[in-house]
Amino acid sequence: MLKLFIIGWVILGAAILLNGIIAKVGIVGWYDFINLLLQKGGHTFSTLRLADYLWLFFAYPMLLGLAYKAGELLAGWLHSLI
Repeated sequence: MLKLFIIGWVILGAAILLNGIIAKVGIVGWYDFINLLLQKGGHTFSTLRLADYLWLFFAYPMLLGLAYKAGELLAGWLHSLI
């Protein structure tokens, strides 16, 4: 259970950090994407840039997956200390 808790915190920290970075860079994040869908409907897809698509559907999931792996490694390392 502690392992899942540590992994969850690492993923949460990574998500917060990544969302802050993309907000500064001007790339559309998931919250912005959902709000655009609610406002513009299907027209949202024609307003997104290639960088937005790459971020939403490739980079962000990949980086969160890496955060999971980092959390798993951290949990294993902490467990070895006990």
